[in-house]
Amino acid sequence: MRAVNSAGFAAPAGLTALPVVLAPVAGKLHVLLVRREEEPRAGMWSLPGGFMSGDERPEETAQRKLTEKTGVGAVYMEQLQTYGDPRRDPRGWIPSVAYLGLIDAAVLRERGSAARWFPVDALPPLAFDHAAVIADGVERLRGKVWWSNIAVGLLPEQFTMPQARRVFEAISGVTYEPSNFRRGLEQSGLVRATGRVVKNGPGRPAALYEFVDRQPAWSTRRSRVPATVRAAETS
Repeated sequence: MRAVNSAGFAAPAGLTALPVVLAPVAGKLHVLLVRREEEPRAGMWSLPGGFMSGDERPEETAQRKLTEKTGVGAVYMEQLQTYGDPRRDPRGWIPSVAYLGLIDAAVLRERGSAARWFPVDALPPLAFDHAAVIADGVERLRGKVWWSNIAVGLLPEQFTMPQARRVFEAISGVTYEPSNFRRGLEQSGLVRATGRVVKNGPGRPAALYEFVDRQPAWSTRRSRVPATVRAAETS
C-alpha cells in the first residue's frame, strides 16, 4: 500500500493501534498475544491490534481489537508510544499507536481463544516490531510500579503485605526483602492500613491494607526510592 499527500509527498498508508496487555502469571510477568491468521506474517504471534476505522480514536481501536481478537472486555489502558518507522510493515508506511494495560490473567478464558499468555522474557518469534513494543511496555510498567496504583486490579480490596509483595515481584522481576518491602509500600502513599487483621495459619495474624485510591491511575504520585531489592533467583 502506498499513499501520498496533496503535494505528492509520501504519506502513511494507514494507522493501527496495538494493545500491550500484561499480567502476572505463576509469579512472572506475561503478555497477551494472538496468532496472525492473514498475511503478512501469517501464523506468527503478534499483539492483538489492527487498523483504525474512520470514526474511531486510536484508544477505541485498541480496545475494540483487544476484545475482537481475545475476548477480553474493557481494560484501563494508557498510551505507550507511537511507532512510525516506514520499514516496520511490509505493506507500506503504517504507523501504530500502542497502549499499555495491566490485568488479572484470569479474565482471559483461553479455551477456544486464539490468544495466549507468554512470559515477557521467553517470547516466541513475533511479527513486525512487536518484540520492541513489548519491551517498551515492560520497561514503562516496571518504571511505574512503585509510583502509581497500577496494581490495584490485581489484589483484593483488602490484602496482606505478602500478597502485595508477590504481585510486585511478578511485575518487577526482582525479589524484595519482606521488611523493606513493607516499609517502602507503607511510605509510598499508595496504600494504608485498615486496622484489621486476618489469621492465615500459624503465627501472628497479618495486617490488612488497602489502596488509598482504587481508581486506576498510571501517573506519578510522588518520587521516592523504592524498597531495597535483590536480584530474583534464576532456576
